[in-house]
Amino acid sequence: MAKFFSYDSKTAQVLSRIWDLLVLNFLFLIGSLPVVTVGASAVAAYSVMLKIIEDRDTGIITEYIRAYRANLKQGLILSVMAIAFIAAIYVDFFLFENTSGNPIIFLILGFLSLVLFHVHFFYVFALAARYHNSIFNHLSNSREIFARFIVRSLICTGIAAFEAWLFFFYDWLLLFVGVFIAPILIIGTKSAFALRLFHTIEAESELAKENRVKGGKEGGRG
Repeated sequence: MAKFFSYDSKTAQVLSRIWDLLVLNFLFLIGSLPVVTVGASAVAAYSVMLKIIEDRDTGIITEYIRAYRANLKQGLILSVMAIAFIAAIYVDFFLFENTSGNPIIFLILGFLSLVLFHVHFFYVFALAARYHNSIFNHLSNSREIFARFIVRSLICTGIAAFEAWLFFFYDWLLLFVGVFIAPILIIGTKSAFALRLFHTIEAESELAKENRVKGGKEGGRG
């Protein structure tokens, strides 16, 4: 029994990690309470989650607060952009439903805006958490990664959508439970997919860099 509760036991480590995720979920929700700070909170949560997956985390609360402060400015800008995008999508569908004749143009604009929002914001918080770059480049890189790895991106989209549906739309009891685990579960799912893609891109970038260096040396000898 003592071994079962030992910190070195697998059970204790799993329970400890579950607790870490619950704490991170709580921090994400608290950090998002002023809605305009949800971007900064998301970047901070992704920053911690990526480190958890890579087993590089040193302290959930400390790392979250550090990442939150470091990304507050760009997080606020991303929040405003996301809110504006969502508002535009809502207006398009609202006009389609409530305008006489249901003009198809509003429906088309609504779906087009939804797709643009999805591809530009799907990886943007994970990118902002891992790399130093401009907001424009983060958004562009999110779109390019989504397009390049479209099958895996769509699979991740489906899994995240299922998690959101299960905890927020399927049953009222799961809705209550979902508040405590669904946000971080979705962030964890997207982080796991994103990290694999990031590793692939980073490896390709490193290989290209080595080839350039090798080519430069060979050119110098020639």
